[in-house]
Amino acid sequence: MSLSAALPQISTNVRFAASRLLFPELAGALAERLFLTPPRARDAAATALDLIDARCGVVEHKGRAIVTWRWGSREAPAVLLAHGWGGNAAQMRGFVFPLLSAGYRVIAFDQPAHGVSEGKLTGLPDFADVLAEVAWHHGGVAAVIAHSMGGAATAIAIARGLRVGRVVTVGASLDVSFYSQQFARWYWMPQRALAAMQAAVEERFGVPWSELEMTRLAPRLHTPALIIHDRGDRLIPWRQGATFARRWPGARFLSTRGLGHRRILQDQSVISAAAQFIDGRSSVAGVAVPALPNPAPLY
Repeated sequence: MSLSAALPQISTNVRFAASRLLFPELAGALAERLFLTPPRARDAAATALDLIDARCGVVEHKGRAIVTWRWGSREAPAVLLAHGWGGNAAQMRGFVFPLLSAGYRVIAFDQPAHGVSEGKLTGLPDFADVLAEVAWHHGGVAAVIAHSMGGAATAIAIARGLRVGRVVTVGASLDVSFYSQQFARWYWMPQRALAAMQAAVEERFGVPWSELEMTRLAPRLHTPALIIHDRGDRLIPWRQGATFARRWPGARFLSTRGLGHRRILQDQSVISAAAQFIDGRSSVAGVAVPALPNPAPLY
């Protein structure tokens, strides 16, 4: 990281440290806002032009305009494409044509405070609610392909009653604790402030932190799933995906190399594997999830 890029981060860390010392009651609130503020691309509108061949629409969720894109016939079964934290719908573009060719309708959308959708703050419970709202609005959603935090959001939405036939996750995190622990280290945050932040998030969304833990949630999921994760993923470690697959009953696991966290979304072999799994023609059927050593920490 260059000095110019690091200065804003250092400044934020200093402000947070000062608030923790001088106004400890405000530290949790400040941490919550930082935690729920995603990075937003400056060229979000230009990126949306990559979806210009789709029908654009809007779904309202809690007073915010959630922008959606649709390809294909309204009568065809739908596949919902869900991006991750700091991402946007255009990142999922590579999956569109293979799914259309297989006879599906395809729906993509920008989560709140992402891409060209409205909002300033959002989080995993919000991701799950909006995903379910978009699925309900369009109807007939047969499957979901989700990247990164979108995978955890999909699991939560299914646990809450979203009915889909198949799920593919790519570079998905195991649970929200992974993000919160990374966040705490990045902002030099002590455990007491982290606990206050988590309590503030629980109050905002009305969801206990324990309900966001995939280690508890995944064993209750029975939707057929394909978990794809790259060995070299630096943002969400490969072990996260492998553990997610082991705990999701009957899930299949596809491990890749050299694709990282974002480039994996443009890889043709990954796109083909996802489309084939959605269409019931998976070439990774019967592949066992690698055994994981018990002593190694998840994070």
